[in-house]
Amino acid sequence: MARLLFAGYIALLLLLVFQTSNCKDTNLCAPSSCGYHTISYPFRLDSDPYYCGNSLYTLHCEKNTSTVLYLDSRKYYVQAINYNNLTIRVVDPGVKENNCSSRPDFSLTYARLGNSRRAYTLFNLIFSGLDYIADDDYPYTWFQYKKTGWESFPKYKPLPLSQMMIFINCTNPVDSPLYVDTGTCFNGEKSSNVSLLMRSYVNVGGMKASDLMKLCSLERMTLLPAKDYKNASFKEIHSQLAYGFELSWHNSMCGSCAYGCYIYDSNQTGCAGGQN
Repeated sequence: MARLLFAGYIALLLLLVFQTSNCKDTNLCAPSSCGYHTISYPFRLDSDPYYCGNSLYTLHCEKNTSTVLYLDSRKYYVQAINYNNLTIRVVDPGVKENNCSSRPDFSLTYARLGNSRRAYTLFNLIFSGLDYIADDDYPYTWFQYKKTGWESFPKYKPLPLSQMMIFINCTNPVDSPLYVDTGTCFNGEKSSNVSLLMRSYVNVGGMKASDLMKLCSLERMTLLPAKDYKNASFKEIHSQLAYGFELSWHNSMCGSCAYGCYIYDSNQTGCAGGQN
């Protein structure tokens, strides 16, 4: 009888441990909320029990109204979480809607997300586990992979969610299709470093070092929704900046994928090259 009781006790203990360690899979934790956002796996609020959600996707709630994501220890306000396409949309707190003279408080580049341009390109050709960074330090990507081609010879097409935007200051006017004049939004303000009046421009989509004009300097870099900005005015570009940029959290669904994973349906991911 004692043996049976002891065995029952051990079985119950193991069951509790298993349930706790698999909270994310068995959905034992009820969703949290902050303002109008629902926070569920893999996300968690910093006030949630430690076993709920994935700690890599911890969000913060300010005054129970604003949901905050920290990227590279810098604060961004969450605008939307899409659990169907595994994306989160955030905006820099320095950017204000309907105020084109507002600009990001922080610089944010692809490198700060740990997802290099080379990784974005190479995955379309070969599996490159060394180049594709999807570790604990970089849970988000600025692109997602879609599977195309035949099942026997699949290809993985990287689709950008966000693209680079660069703020540029110049001491002389610039005439280049790569430079979008900020017009009355910024021009005429004094530079913090020199007494000369500066001309302000932005570049969308990236540029080579050789594209930087003489007497021009890079002021700040940030991310912008991926779309066609050809012939767009700065005010139109700024409205998209205020809308916020998207990041993917599909890495949280990759599990033991050997070379990263791709999205083949809403909320569904597959392993490229099998599992470890």
